[in-house]
Amino acid sequence: MKGKSILIMGLAVAFVACNQQNKQTTNTNSVTKQENVENQPFLKQMEYSNLVDKASQEEVKQALANAGIAQANIEAFFENVNYFNNLVGDVGLVQQGFSTSDNLTPKYDQVSVIERWDKKHPNFPGYNCRITSLDLLRDFVEVKEPKTDVGLNLFVDNDALENNPKRVFSEREKEVFMNLYTNFPTPYVSDTQKHIENARKTWKEKGITFPHKNDRAKASLISVFFHSAITPEESELFVGHVGVLVPTTDNKLIFIEKLSFQEPYQAVKFNNRTELNDFLMHRYDVEWNQPTSIPFIFENDDLLEGYRPNENKIKQ
Repeated sequence: MKGKSILIMGLAVAFVACNQQNKQTTNTNSVTKQENVENQPFLKQMEYSNLVDKASQEEVKQALANAGIAQANIEAFFENVNYFNNLVGDVGLVQQGFSTSDNLTPKYDQVSVIERWDKKHPNFPGYNCRITSLDLLRDFVEVKEPKTDVGLNLFVDNDALENNPKRVFSEREKEVFMNLYTNFPTPYVSDTQKHIENARKTWKEKGITFPHKNDRAKASLISVFFHSAITPEESELFVGHVGVLVPTTDNKLIFIEKLSFQEPYQAVKFNNRTELNDFLMHRYDVEWNQPTSIPFIFENDDLLEGYRPNENKIKQ
C-alpha cells in the first residue's frame, strides 16, 4: 500500500500544482463576486477544530442538524471522524475545541498518518473531501440522468469506494458522485469567467441541481474547480477540493472538510463567505504565470459570493 499512498500524494500535488453581478477587470483572471469584497480585509487568521473532543463535535453536530442534514448522515460522518482521529493519533490535531491560528494551512504529520493508516488498511485509502462531502449531502444534490463513466481524476476515489469495508453509496448515489465530480472539457484559455460559464453550462446539461440552494438556512456544497491543461487538446476542469458549509445560530459559518486521504478533518469558522473564499484561495490559488485559469469556487451550482483571487495576486 505504500506505493498506492505515494501515488495518491502525487495525484494530490498534480491536482493542486446570485443576486450580485460578477465583476471582471482587465486581468482576465480577476473575477470577483461581490460581498463587499473591495472593502473587506483579507483573512489573516483561522479558527478551526479537528473534531477530537466532545464539545467541538456537539457544536458541529448541532449546526449540521439545524442545516437540514439527516441524523443518519451526521452519525456516519462522526463515526468516520472518530475512527480516523483515533487511528492516526498525535499528528498535530487540535485536541480541545477550536483553536485560532495565524497559519491558514495548518501542518500535519502526513508521514505518520500514511504509515499508521496503511498498517491497518493496506488496500483501503480511506476518505477524501469528495467522498466525505457527498456522504453528508447525499440528500442535497440531484442528477437527472446520471451516467456511470468514471473520470480519470476519480480513479482513486473509485478505488476507495470499491475497497471500503462498508458500503458508502447506493449504485444510484455512486452514479451521482461520478457525474458531479468527474472532469470535463473546457476551452484552453486563462479567462476564468469563461470557465465559470462552462462549469455552469456543463452541470446544467448533466441535470445537476441543488434543491435547497436558495435557502441560506440549509447546508450547501462548496466546490473548488481547477483547470488542467497538459496539452491544449487536453484542457479540462475538475473539482479538486470540496466541503460542506453550514450556518450557525450566532450568524457565522462553519466549513467542514476532509483535507485529503492523508490529512485530517477540519471544521473552520468564518464570519462570511469572503473569509471562506480567502481561506480556500490561499491554499489552492498558488500557481503563477500559467496558461491556465486560476481556481474558482462554487456554492452549489454558482460562483461563491465573495469570490476573489489570492491576496498575493491582487497585490501584483
